[in-house]
Amino acid sequence: MVRADVTSPLRSLTFPVLELILITGLSWILIGWLDRPEAVVDMQLRNGVVVVWFLLALWRFGLPLLRSRRRRFIVTDRRIVVRDGALRSRVDSIPLRDVRAVSRRRRGISLAISGFARPLYFPDVPKTKKVAGLIESSLPPRPGHYR
Repeated sequence: MVRADVTSPLRSLTFPVLELILITGLSWILIGWLDRPEAVVDMQLRNGVVVVWFLLALWRFGLPLLRSRRRRFIVTDRRIVVRDGALRSRVDSIPLRDVRAVSRRRRGISLAISGFARPLYFPDVPKTKKVAGLIESSLPPRPGHYR
């Protein structure tokens, strides 16, 4: 049973949106300057500027948007499933029986896993307090430990 299914927060797109506005403004100012009536400019130059604008917008906004929407953090009643935002990302599955502790840190979640010397840190998980609480409440009881 899925208890939480979250993706990157929209605040992770703040700088890509600002870059898109800047790139669009500067590019279309240049295109407007090339289109003025007294200028005789080759149409291939103008179309080249449009293509450069499109490629920059895709690189600086489209790819970060795609990465942020692909990033997932799922908590079920038996495991935690994490998918990174890369285009060919792999999915990590962590059984809840292997989780020793969970904590929140800097908009992310840190999980202490059996067999790992250091905790695993997952940045930019939205609703960290709620998700950490769900993980904590889903952990199986341990002998000698009280909640």
